[in-house]
Amino acid sequence: MDANRNDDRWEALADGTRRAIVACLADGPQAVGQLAAGLPVSRSAVSQHLKVLKDAGLVEDVAAGTRRIYRLNPVALAALRDQLDTYWQRALAGYANAAEARPRGDLMTQTEAATIRKKIVVDTPIEHAFTVFTDRFGDFKPPEHNLLGAPIAETVFEPRVGGHIVDRAVDGSECRWARILAFEPPDRVVFSWDISPQWTIETDQAQTSEVEVRFYAESPTRTRVELEHRHIDRHGPGWEAVADGVDGPQGWPLYLDRYAALLQGGR
Repeated sequence: MDANRNDDRWEALADGTRRAIVACLADGPQAVGQLAAGLPVSRSAVSQHLKVLKDAGLVEDVAAGTRRIYRLNPVALAALRDQLDTYWQRALAGYANAAEARPRGDLMTQTEAATIRKKIVVDTPIEHAFTVFTDRFGDFKPPEHNLLGAPIAETVFEPRVGGHIVDRAVDGSECRWARILAFEPPDRVVFSWDISPQWTIETDQAQTSEVEVRFYAESPTRTRVELEHRHIDRHGPGWEAVADGVDGPQGWPLYLDRYAALLQGGR
């Protein structure tokens, strides 16, 4: 296996639109026009993405009259699968060794307990899924989740690293309860959770946790959204209450259900 060649392939697949193109080609060979018809990008953009995929060896093209038909290169995909299989086998072996080394009855470490993971699949393109999650965060955030002394008028997700998630009340007061740590549309956003176990704003950043939300294009019109709330034990004594709260029915499951309903409503 050519590791350097695989590096080029993984880099090519780091882009969400190129992954969507690969998903389309998995259904069979297609021309540029066919691909563009099912994607929220122009024909010229599709052609540029295809060139990157072809240079990486992931797709091949053949002439069909005046058109060129693109198809996946099964040899390249098999090489990526083999590389993943190697990592998978090593990970399984490492997990087995670690499990054997743990005392019986202590199979869940504090790190595992301090990480909450949720996921949902929505029938919308990846770009729209990302935009609604960030631009419309206040539309699916439950209004009763409020640290202010007055009802919330709006919640703003500032779309930049260094920005905040801000609740603004009807009386003009504000609550900045999260900091934007990464903003990489349409694939990933990371923000802090600056709320203490006492449900007050935590000013010590060393005692805050992180929420990462990743978006994966399963097809041109279907997106998997994965949320990971990690390092909850950084909140110190009482962190278990935070973990239970965000993991419970009024936590991230409620947010994701309301987010999915917002998308389903076509808004």
